Amino acid sequence: MDEQLNLAPFCYLVIDENYKIIEMNAAMRELAGAEKHVPGNVHNLLTVASRVYFQTYFMPSIALHGRVDEMFLTLKGAAGPVPVLMNTVKRNGLYECALIPMTIRGEYEKELLLAKRNAEKINQEAAEAYAKLQNLLAEVEQKQRELEELNATLQQMTTTDPLTGLKNRRYLEEALSELAGQAEAGLPLALLIIDIDFFKRVNDTYGHQMGDAVLQELSWKLLNEATGHGIAARMGGEEFVILLADSAKSKAEAFAEELRRKIEHGEWVHIPVTVSIGVAIFETGDNADSLFARADEALYASKNAGRNRVTVA
Repeated sequence: MDEQLNLAPFCYLVIDENYKIIEMNAAMRELAGAEKHVPGNVHNLLTVASRVYFQTYFMPSIALHGRVDEMFLTLKGAAGPVPVLMNTVKRNGLYECALIPMTIRGEYEKELLLAKRNAEKINQEAAEAYAKLQNLLAEVEQKQRELEELNATLQQMTTTDPLTGLKNRRYLEEALSELAGQAEAGLPLALLIIDIDFFKRVNDTYGHQMGDAVLQELSWKLLNEATGHGIAARMGGEEFVILLADSAKSKAEAFAEELRRKIEHGEWVHIPVTVSIGVAIFETGDNADSLFARADEALYASKNAGRNRVTVA
C-alpha cells in the first residue's frame, strides 16, 4: 500500500473472496483498534446485526453489479460501535472497500429527530393552547351575551312599571323632554293625562288586589290603543299618560274621546271603570313642564265637570 493511501482520511481495507482481510490503512487500523494485529476476517470487525446484513447483501450485489454502494454497517470500533458507509469495488479478484465513519451523521440525525419531536410537541401544545383559547373566547362571547341580556333586563326594569308593564315615570320624563325638543323645532306633540274615576271606591269596596287587577286591565287597553300612535306610561297610582307624536289638536282630541268611549263601553274582565282625560297640545313657548302642567289643568277641569269626559287645554 502506498503512503498516500495509508494516510488517507478515510478507512480503507482489501478483502478476498473468503472475506479475509488482506490489508488496511492507518485510519482503518485506528478505528478497529488493530494497530498491532489485523483481524483475520472482515466478520470480526462487524457487529452481529451488521454481519448478518453483510452476508445477505454484500456478495449478491458484488456478483450482480461488481460493486457495492453505500452499504450501512456498524463496526466494532476500539471505543465502541461505529456506524459507517461502505463502498466496494471488485478489482483483480479482490474487494477494495472504502468506509466513511458516520458518527457525525448519527449525531446529526439524533438532533434532527430530537428537533422533530420538540417541534411536534410545540405544535401539539400550540394546538392545545389554541383550543383552550377558542374555548375561552366562546366563554367570553357567552358571558358578553349574558351581560348584554342582563343589561337589557336591567334597562327594562328601570324604565318599566312593575305592576302594569307600561313605561314608568322615569322613562316618560325622558321621552317627554326629547319630544318637547323636537316640538320646539316644529313637530306636533300632544300629551294626554288619564285618571281613573273614583278609583278609591274600587279599593275600598273590592280590596287592593282587585284594584291592582283593574290597573293592569286598563293598562292593557291603553297600550293597545297607543301602539302605533304614541307612548303609554303610568305616572303612579291611578294616573296614566299617553304621548302622541305628530298629532295636531283635532287628531289628539278625537283620539282621547275615542279612548274614553272604549273604556266606558268596552268589555271588562274585572270591575269596569271610566276615566277622565286632560289633553294639551304643544304650543310656541311651551316646554316639557308647561305642556304637562296645562294637560294636568285640563284633567282637573274634566273631573270638576263631572268626570268621564275629555278636556283640551
